[in-house]
Amino acid sequence: MSPDAAPEGGPALEGSLPIGSPVGPLPAAGWHAVRRAVRRHGFAVCHGRLDDWGGRAEAGVPVRDVLGPEWPRYRTAREPLVRARLLGSRLLLRHAVAVVAGTDPGRVAVGRDGYGRPVLHRPAGLDVGISHTAGMLVVGVARGRRIGVDVEAADRSLLAPGLAEKFCHPDELAELRGLPLAERNLRLVRLWTLKEAYSKALGLGLALDFSRLRPRPEPRGGSWRLGRTAQGWSLHCADVGGFLVAAALGPVDG
Repeated sequence: MSPDAAPEGGPALEGSLPIGSPVGPLPAAGWHAVRRAVRRHGFAVCHGRLDDWGGRAEAGVPVRDVLGPEWPRYRTAREPLVRARLLGSRLLLRHAVAVVAGTDPGRVAVGRDGYGRPVLHRPAGLDVGISHTAGMLVVGVARGRRIGVDVEAADRSLLAPGLAEKFCHPDELAELRGLPLAERNLRLVRLWTLKEAYSKALGLGLALDFSRLRPRPEPRGGSWRLGRTAQGWSLHCADVGGFLVAAALGPVDG
């Protein structure tokens, strides 16, 4: 993809997707697509490269100011990769929020609640989600509703004995048994990202019993549903250059 220039001299945004539209590979897109997606669909999911975002701070803005309450976690992290992901994901999120809210990235303040879920302290009226793996950073921004995002490598192996039984619904296990191994693993990764995006949106993380969730595609495609236990929620998943990116959207407020 050919990234467009980011606002305020920041790194390039690799792509964005209003996943409420038909799901497919993320298009080459610039920051204008993020603003348009939230205006039309109420949310947007953006992804960027760790190499672009993880090794720098914004011009004239100390890393400590970028991270805010995340600064102690960054300062004590021993692994350079952990520090790079923490900084890069927050920078990407600050720029995405700034575009949506029509403000400067320096005015965006992000923290975490008592369960570790990202919380946008300012500006008001938006909810956010963060995920990262390998060299991929993913953030979500939604107006007037909850959002959770997750990203996993599409070829991540989840075929270890007994693993699927820990997070799959019994009906899913029955369906998986009839699939070839490669297709079975891809289905497992897709189910995992969908369920984790939902649990992140709730702020529960791995405390949620994934084996009780059964995401099923909507008849017309493009989104998934969880059934009566999650009325008003919609789940979405897209293949992004070897990664699966999932988003969970809660009911619209009001």
